Amino acid sequence: MKKIIVSLFAILLSISMFAQKLHLKGFELYGSASTGMFGYNYNPANGSQLNGPGLRVGIGGGFFPTPHWGFTTGVDFATYTAFSSIKAGTSYTYTTYDSDGLPYTEQIKVDSKIKEQDILYRIELPLMLHYRYYLPSGNALYVAGGIKVSLPLAGYYHVSGGSVTTTGKYENLNTTLSDLPWLGFTSTDLKGNHGMLSTQKSYNALFEIGYLKKLRKTTYLTFSAFGEYGLNDAQKTVGSTNLIYPSLQYIGIPCSNTVNFNRLMSFGVKAAWHVNISGEPLPKGKKKTYEQPQKSIEPPSNNQTKGGHQRMGR
Repeated sequence: MKKIIVSLFAILLSISMFAQKLHLKGFELYGSASTGMFGYNYNPANGSQLNGPGLRVGIGGGFFPTPHWGFTTGVDFATYTAFSSIKAGTSYTYTTYDSDGLPYTEQIKVDSKIKEQDILYRIELPLMLHYRYYLPSGNALYVAGGIKVSLPLAGYYHVSGGSVTTTGKYENLNTTLSDLPWLGFTSTDLKGNHGMLSTQKSYNALFEIGYLKKLRKTTYLTFSAFGEYGLNDAQKTVGSTNLIYPSLQYIGIPCSNTVNFNRLMSFGVKAAWHVNISGEPLPKGKKKTYEQPQKSIEPPSNNQTKGGHQRMGR
């Protein structure tokens, strides 16, 4: 029985020492790429929205004071997309004035569904806390969580379909004007309309769970699933927010008052290549030593030995 216990203890000890040998700590650098659903999420009145695909690439670094716990940060470039629409039959009314200063009510009615695509380009700065659980093979499972600051680079919308009809009603004259293209009261195809989306800084909560695969002494790959959720409204509101102004000035669905809140959100898969730049730590109690080259001393020749004996004999 003692032999079995001693053998099991020896096996566990050897596995533990082997795994510990492959643990990494200190400073590291990484490059990463992610893909999945990267959505500019909002809910338009009288319409619908669907989050689209996106891509994120980044570089960064980290510090692990122990083999298990550490922090990482970096800089990412990411794209977010959305596909949205406004139902046919939706109407918008505005009170305005004609060239003679007479007030009238302009009504814009959606004849066929408005379809729009949005895309955002962002620079993002993540900060994450990591925990690694090492396996006997030296590979590891890990979880990470933190917060990210997402900064706007640019945003664009493009209308791929939809038409509207504009009419003008003069209350004082009790009359409605229509089919007068030279006055702007006509049917208009919105397809091809495009412009910029004005967004602002967003704070995102993020979570990641994955697998660490050792390649060499100080390089390894990680494969993970991630999720991010925006904590504040990413849309910047400037001035009036009507979707379609009088004279058919279209501003984009997420910029309009048909939307109350715009949120960045994403989930998908991520791959990263890491390199530890601190090297493997030495065991405790041992210091680096440097061997000094030693001069070799050649033994005296036979002639020198004989000569010495002759001198001593005289």
